[in-house]
Amino acid sequence: MKIGILTHYQVHNHGAILQMHGLYNTLKSLGHTPYILTYNKNFDFIDKQLSNKYNISFKSIPFYLKYLKKQGVKKTKFNVKKHKILNNFKKSNYNFLPLYPNQKELDAVCIGSDEVWSLETGINIMMYSHTITTPLIFAYAPVFGQTNVDEIKKHGCYELIKSGLRKFNYLSTRDLSSAQTVKQILNKNIPVLCDPVFLYGYKEEQKLNCNKIPKEKYLLVYAYDNRLNDEKEYECIKKYAKENNLKIVSPGFYHDWVDENINVNPIELISLFKNAQAVVTDTFHGSVLSILTNKSFACFVRSSNVNKISFLLNQFNVSQAKLDNWNNLQNILTQNFDWTNVNSLIEQERQKATEYLRKVLQNG
Repeated sequence: MKIGILTHYQVHNHGAILQMHGLYNTLKSLGHTPYILTYNKNFDFIDKQLSNKYNISFKSIPFYLKYLKKQGVKKTKFNVKKHKILNNFKKSNYNFLPLYPNQKELDAVCIGSDEVWSLETGINIMMYSHTITTPLIFAYAPVFGQTNVDEIKKHGCYELIKSGLRKFNYLSTRDLSSAQTVKQILNKNIPVLCDPVFLYGYKEEQKLNCNKIPKEKYLLVYAYDNRLNDEKEYECIKKYAKENNLKIVSPGFYHDWVDENINVNPIELISLFKNAQAVVTDTFHGSVLSILTNKSFACFVRSSNVNKISFLLNQFNVSQAKLDNWNNLQNILTQNFDWTNVNSLIEQERQKATEYLRKVLQNG
């Protein structure tokens, strides 16, 4: 079966690319031919100047000149190199196909994973099945992010989203909050499935050697480069690293206060997690990779990601990793995680998700 995947393929962060990679390769392992579908993303709900950050063209030049002036040469050079590394990774690992007008070549479209149902930047109607004409339309673990029913109604999208969700042959989501949102809209219960990074598992990739792994023992910091820059936050991290004789490493994102910033591709990132002594993060996929590689970690939960991270930590019984007070960092990172139980839960979720995909694709 030829299956098109609709997800955030344009973004340049490792977690988004890994979830896409995990779903793509799982579908291949099940005997199907996947494609990443390309499309023009809508940015109607954000400032036009900010949208130029995403729609790279001549209009983007003022934005990036301002970025260079504000962020400095080192950070800009790091991100230019990162952009190239991630683009090369995508070109090497996926078959791309424009959504329009190529649906006639596909047997099915899979929508997900990630926050493709979020209205943060704008309404992308194809993510709710509108304009999709394939015989089979199914969802693998998409989420609304912080978008709720009130936000949907505020933007005048309620009936549009409701009618689109009704068209799916099979629905699923990645967290309880999104499942509850679907329940409010359709009065229908849908399964909650694990992120594709857990689904694929990356067992062989975790065994790979990576020449970017520091020789010294290190604390891995994984956070967007506009976060964890508050002195009160990073001084606690630096204190922990010093007391435990650890180098502070940031892979994939640039922070001027760490010991080393390392540009990596998504598979190399897994190696950096696997070989770390511990992890500090404030992202969903930073937590996913910590859990997958069985690393002691502390996750600072923010209002922008509280729904998905809180559910994730509960889902795999690692709520003790939640960091509310930076002065508790030492206590969180030195506590015992029951990785035997965690790995058992991962396997259960993987089997549940695989059974969902087999059912969908066999019936389709």
